[in-house]
Amino acid sequence: MKKSLFYILVFALFSGALTAQQKASVQKAAAKKNYTVVIDAGHGGHDPGALGKLTQEKTLNLEVATRLSQLIQLNYPDVKVVLTRKTDVFLTLQQRADIVNRNQADLFICIHTNSAENRSVTGTETFVLGVDKMQSNLDVAMRENAVMLLEDDYKTNYEGFDPSSVDSYIMFELMQDQYFDKSLNFATLVQQEFTSIGRSDRGVRQAGFWVLHKSACPSVLVEMGFISNANEEKYLASEKGKSEITSSIYNAFVTHKAAYDKRNGIVSRTVEKVTAKQLEQKADSAAQEKLSVKAEQKKTDAKKGVEPKQETKPADKPAAEAKPADKPAAETKPAEKSADKPAAVLPVYRVQIFTTTAPVKPGDATFKGLKNCKYTKVGKFYKYTYGEDTDYQTIADIQSELRAKFKDCFIVAFLGDKQITVKEAREITK
Repeated sequence: MKKSLFYILVFALFSGALTAQQKASVQKAAAKKNYTVVIDAGHGGHDPGALGKLTQEKTLNLEVATRLSQLIQLNYPDVKVVLTRKTDVFLTLQQRADIVNRNQADLFICIHTNSAENRSVTGTETFVLGVDKMQSNLDVAMRENAVMLLEDDYKTNYEGFDPSSVDSYIMFELMQDQYFDKSLNFATLVQQEFTSIGRSDRGVRQAGFWVLHKSACPSVLVEMGFISNANEEKYLASEKGKSEITSSIYNAFVTHKAAYDKRNGIVSRTVEKVTAKQLEQKADSAAQEKLSVKAEQKKTDAKKGVEPKQETKPADKPAAEAKPADKPAAETKPAEKSADKPAAVLPVYRVQIFTTTAPVKPGDATFKGLKNCKYTKVGKFYKYTYGEDTDYQTIADIQSELRAKFKDCFIVAFLGDKQITVKEAREITK
């Protein structure tokens, strides 16, 4: 009996040791894997997002996303930070989600700027994937998902999902998001930080965002403020505004990461939160340093007898070089009627140069000198195109020249008033 009891005690101790050893291995493995955060600057390229009087959404999104990534990298050398875009380029919603999943992200933060028809609306709100019956939430989701409409054959790419149809959003009601709780926790932290600096709190909300739905990790979409409100736009575009927004999201990450480490048994050093004032001072110091370097360079050049370089603005270029629009009119007009087919049944090709959420006046700087541009209204978007011809190669040549000014421009096709895919158009032309 005593012998049996001895073996039982030894077995229990051995089992306990194994359990502790296994636990330590799991914790070691968790600590070994780099925590990864993906930061997405919404819109970009020929998709400017919401337009203000001073700036564009895509620009604000990229500035804050870049600052946030630099701040995390500086204070968390063991954290892998991935930006979906570092420059002014267009990415599809699916491409953004693919970056998240390819990097096995632990957190996904989408940076966006809000807009509303009511120009008095202000404040911040952070979204998680879900379905809320509030019309305002649905409107935001529809606006952000509508970027799909800029893609050729978007219904195939997005499994028949129609961003402008209320019925399409029913699918999100039928899905259980396994990351909902963690997403909600982080979104709450972000809104708490915004509130602590005096921003108007519109709360944590749920809506059917495709990019969140397709990302396999806790994910949030932050709407920093309303570019449609004149005062808020000034704030968003200011150094103070960008510093406050960046520090708020970063401080939410500090709290979130500390809780993650504790939950996974990871021993990590304490990271302090930052203030917007600290970020502003760093930005001022960097700007002063840049000016000092320029001044020193000028002194050095003067001693060497080097002539200072003249900074030339794009507008100072000769008109012939800056304006593809100066081509003979025959190149941009529809081709003469074919002897075989009437022109009405032939598809026409155009070059899409940019998309806006409001019509742009002729001669506006956005056109970069181009004249006779057309637009097609799709939902809330105005898709601007240049040139028109039934010959694909003619339009392809125009596109090549336009890329100097509109690097993300692409060819679209129409049959009558209906837009069709370029592939379909070329088949008809054949």
